[in-house]
Amino acid sequence: MPSSQTGSQTGSPTPRTQSPQPRNMQEPVLATTWDATMPVVAIGQSQTGELHVLDSQAPIAQRHAVIFGMQANDTLVFQGICDICMLKGTVRVYEHESSGQWDRVYSPVSHPLVSLQAQIRADGEAERDAEAQRMYELWAAKNNECEVVVAVRAVDCGLEQLGRVAPAYASLFTGSVAADSEQLVQAIGVPGMTPVRTVAAGVQVLQTPEDWAQALDQASTMPQRLDDEFEPIAPVYAVAGAQGQGKSTFSRMLVNRLVARFGRVFYMETDLGQSEFAAPGALALTLVSAPVLGPPFTHTGRTEAYHAAYMGVVTPKNDPDRYAACVQRLAQVYRDHVRSERARGAQAVPMVVNTQGWTRGLGLDLLYALCQSVAPTHFVQAYDPANSDAPLIDFATVEGCNPQVLWITGMSPDRVQGGDAGDAGESGRRVQRLAAHDMRTLSLLSLMYSARTAQGTAVWNMHKPLAARTPLKVPICDLVFWMGEEDVPPSQVLRAVNGTLVGVVCVARAPGAGAHEWSRDEIRGLYADGVSDQAAAALSEPGARMLLRSHVRARMGDDAGPVHVPQIVYGMPSLTATTFLTHALVRSIDVRSGHVHLVIPPHSPLAESPMYRVVGIVKGPGPSAFGIDVPVQAMLDGGFAERAMGASSGRHTAVRRRRAPMETNVGIQEAPYVSVEVDEGVGASAARARGGQTRRALQ
Repeated sequence: MPSSQTGSQTGSPTPRTQSPQPRNMQEPVLATTWDATMPVVAIGQSQTGELHVLDSQAPIAQRHAVIFGMQANDTLVFQGICDICMLKGTVRVYEHESSGQWDRVYSPVSHPLVSLQAQIRADGEAERDAEAQRMYELWAAKNNECEVVVAVRAVDCGLEQLGRVAPAYASLFTGSVAADSEQLVQAIGVPGMTPVRTVAAGVQVLQTPEDWAQALDQASTMPQRLDDEFEPIAPVYAVAGAQGQGKSTFSRMLVNRLVARFGRVFYMETDLGQSEFAAPGALALTLVSAPVLGPPFTHTGRTEAYHAAYMGVVTPKNDPDRYAACVQRLAQVYRDHVRSERARGAQAVPMVVNTQGWTRGLGLDLLYALCQSVAPTHFVQAYDPANSDAPLIDFATVEGCNPQVLWITGMSPDRVQGGDAGDAGESGRRVQRLAAHDMRTLSLLSLMYSARTAQGTAVWNMHKPLAARTPLKVPICDLVFWMGEEDVPPSQVLRAVNGTLVGVVCVARAPGAGAHEWSRDEIRGLYADGVSDQAAAALSEPGARMLLRSHVRARMGDDAGPVHVPQIVYGMPSLTATTFLTHALVRSIDVRSGHVHLVIPPHSPLAESPMYRVVGIVKGPGPSAFGIDVPVQAMLDGGFAERAMGASSGRHTAVRRRRAPMETNVGIQEAPYVSVEVDEGVGASAARARGGQTRRALQ
C-alpha cells in the first residue's frame, strides 16, 4: 500500500493482501504489560503541602501521587484523569512526548483508553519542576534503579463529577475494578485514575497504527516547500475521510507532533457537529500552543478562537453557501497571519484542517470548495481497505492546489485493540458508545460548567447549577439580535430568544481586506445610546433585512416615553467585521428595565471584560432544523436530574416528574423552560426540516 503520492495522481491505494483478522470479541485482551515486581513508591501530602512517603498498605484515598518504574516498551492503560510527569525516560500520549513537566491526561471510556508506552530518553533527562524534583529525591532515597520512572498525580478537576449533572455519563471516568486489575490498582492506582490490566469487547485502547506513524513522520518532519521567492511555504494539512475513520484522533496526534516542532499550530474547525476546540455550531480558527491530551469535550472553548464564524447548526446542508464562505474567510485570516509573520521575519505557523465526514453528493462539493480555499500542501485521506476507496479529490481539477497525498487506514473495529462494541464481560469495564448528539451534549455541558483557577488550570464546577449562577446583565439597546432565517415577527423576537442558547458575537480582531477596523473608542461609542443603525448595518452581512431601532421609535412617537428596542436583523453577522466568541444561555429578559440576562461560561473572555467588543447575539434554528440547543441536562439541577432522567419513561410518569418540585441547593423551584409531557394527535410534535429533495444516497 503506498503511503504517499503526488496530488496529480488519482489512483486508489493498493488493497491489503492480508486484512487484519478481528479478535475473539468475548476474550479479554491484555492491555497493561507493566510488571508488578517493579518498585513502587506511594507519596502523600500533608496539609502544609509537604510530600512524604506512604506505607505500601496505605489506602488509595490517601495517595497524592505514585512513583513507579517501568521497563522500555512496557505499557500502562488506565481510565480516569491524572497528571503524568516523567522523572526518567519518556512516554508518548497522543503522539506527544511527555518528559519532565506535568501533563494532564484525560482517558474516558467513551473514547479509546489512553495507553502509556515507556521509552528510554536518548538525549538526557529533561528539567523538572520543584514538585517533580522533590518526588525524584524521595524515589532515589529508596535506591531504585529503573530505565523509566513515572510519577502519576491525583487530580480533582471536577469533570469526573459530570454524573451529577448528566447521570447517563456518570461512568465515563470511573468504573468498577475487574478482578484481574485489583492488584494493579492497589499497586499504582491513585484517586481518579484506575489502571486496567485487560480490556474486553467494546473497550478500545488508543494506539498509533504503523501506517499512521509513517504518515505522521512524513507530515511532521518533511522539509518545507519554497515559493517563487524562495520563501518557506507554511504547511497546511487537510485530513479527510468518511465518518468513523478516526480523522479527529489523527488530527489530534498531528497537532501534537507539529506543536513539538513549530511551537504553535493553527487548527481549523470545519465539522459543525463534531468540533475539537470550538463549541458545536461554529467554524473556528484556533491557535494551539500546548499538547492536546484528551477528547474534545475536555478542552471545548478553553482557548478563544483567533477567528470564528457562528452558524448555529450541526450540518451545512441547509446553507452550503454560507458554510463555504465561512471556510474561505477563515482561510483568508490564516493567510493574512502568515503574511504578517513573514513581514516581521518570524517563522510561519502551520495549519491543520479537520474536515467533516460528509463525503458524498453535496458534501463532496463542499470538500472541493474547502480545498480550493485552504490550498493544502498535504492531504491526508483515511480509507477503508475492505472497500478500496478511491481518492476523494482529483487535484488535477483544483486550480493552484497540488498537495502531497498521504493515505491512512481508517480506524475500523478490527484495527483497535478490544474489537467491536459489546458488553464489558469479564474485564468489568462498562462500554459506553456515544452518538454524535452525545458528543455535542458533552461539549456543551463541559463549556457551560467549566471554570479556571487563578493559575489558569482548567476546572469544572458541577455542584453549582446554571439556575444559581449570576447572569451577565446587558442592556437590550446595546445588542444586535441576528435571527438568521427564522421568520419571527418583531413583536415576538424577545419571546423567541428567551431561554435559548445563542451565539455571542463581537467585533473581529482580524478584519478582512477593505473592511472597517473598529478602534476601541469606536466600540465604546456603540454603547453611548445603543448600537446605532449604521453600526448594525456595517456589522451584518450584505442583503440582511433589518428592523432599525430608529424606525420603531419614529412610529411610536415621542409620547411613548423610554422604550427599550433592540436592533433586529433577519440575517447573519458579517464574516469580516465580526467573530463568534462563545455560547450563552438567555436566562431571562427584563422588558421593563430593558436588560437581557446571559449565563456565560465562567472562563470565557467575556466574563473578564464583559462589554468590550461584544455587539450582539445570534439565534440559530431550532433542533428540528439541525440547530444547537441547550442540553436538557443543563436545564435540570444536579439532584433533580438523576431522579428525572433515570426514572422509567411513560406519559403519566413524565408528567408527574415535571410537576414535582426540584430540590437544589438554591431552593425548591420548577425547571425553567422544560416540559417532558407527551402529547398526541396530528401536529403535536415538531416536524423535522428536510433540506430540499436530495436523494438519500447523495446525502
